[in-house]
Amino acid sequence: MRQQQFVLASLFLCSLFSVCAWATDGNELIGIGAVQKGTAGAGVAAPQDAMWILLNPASIIALERRVDVSAEFLDLYRGAEPKGFPLIVNPTAFELADHGTIFVPSVALVWPLKVGTIGFGMLGTQGNNADFDRSRTTWPFSRGNDRRSDLQVARLPISYAYQFDNGWTIGGSIMPLITAFRTDSLTLQLRPTDGNYKREVGFGIGVQLAVYKEWERLSFGATWRSRQFVEQYKLYEEPIRWNLDLPEVIQAGFAWKVTDKLQLLADYKFQHWSKLKQFHNPTIEGGLGWNDQNIYKVGAIYTANDNWIFRAGYSRGNPAVDEQHIFANIITPAIAEDHFTFGFTRKLTKNSDFHFAWTHTFPEDRVDDGTGDIFSKLGKGSRVQYEEDAYTFQYTYKF
Repeated sequence: MRQQQFVLASLFLCSLFSVCAWATDGNELIGIGAVQKGTAGAGVAAPQDAMWILLNPASIIALERRVDVSAEFLDLYRGAEPKGFPLIVNPTAFELADHGTIFVPSVALVWPLKVGTIGFGMLGTQGNNADFDRSRTTWPFSRGNDRRSDLQVARLPISYAYQFDNGWTIGGSIMPLITAFRTDSLTLQLRPTDGNYKREVGFGIGVQLAVYKEWERLSFGATWRSRQFVEQYKLYEEPIRWNLDLPEVIQAGFAWKVTDKLQLLADYKFQHWSKLKQFHNPTIEGGLGWNDQNIYKVGAIYTANDNWIFRAGYSRGNPAVDEQHIFANIITPAIAEDHFTFGFTRKLTKNSDFHFAWTHTFPEDRVDDGTGDIFSKLGKGSRVQYEEDAYTFQYTYKF
């Protein structure tokens, strides 16, 4: 009874908090929870905790019954310097800065059955947040707005994994999600949005399919997450011309147990932004001009003894926003490329563990080259900067 109360209390606690993450695989966190973050999100072939219901739902077949609760704190710096044609671009904006801390909770449960394994959870996975104190555009158009944007996404996967006699496992998830969005950016008619920075909640859904296979020293995993369809925001039909769907994701990788103590991981991740009109279409059509991302992740797991496990990882990928769309993305600057992570696990009792991870997103500084559409030409020379340190704490209880 006490175990069931603990699980229910954890889920309820998670639901009390808003999920607001400025994330870094486009606008998605590079990993969920301290264990995944410790290897920079690599590990699609190396299941370690219940958060793998999102990374690879097939791989949860290898896990015991457990609940994992994670709390992540993102220490973010976002800078901007609008430049360009002074009748449009605010000449008094100068150097803008937004520095703050954001809290991201997640909780997940894995439960082996007589046939297969199930899992479910509530995971803070992605979003963006920028709140500058001055507008990027001039007062006649912005009227003091055009300086803030806030997207929050929580996924609630319901997963199942089944293993065949030959050792191959297939898995899948139904993926409901909840989003919250608000902005005060301008519309294509260069006037403030009617939403006026009021928060609006939207619901969406998608599916995920995955495979997993483990041999003596080597394991393989791959997953495909469908496009996540999100309902249209009624307050933001302008400037959000199309549904703010989330992209199709493919991730595949290998894990190699070099020794009984050392395991190496290598993953490839693809984010398909070009299929989403709102994110990919040219700015002049109302989109953001985001590009597809190819992301490469490597990680290492070292089991020192029965009580301590250490992790490190590195993730590198092309940014979603290129130099032709910097001005248009001043309040949505998805420009991060490189991340280094370090983490550890400390066994507390026979049934419980504590995990920690530190993630450093290397500073990025990009300037609009003015070679894009009319907004790029008007905002030529505009600069955005981004840097992040994340601290993730996680508790595991096995029962």
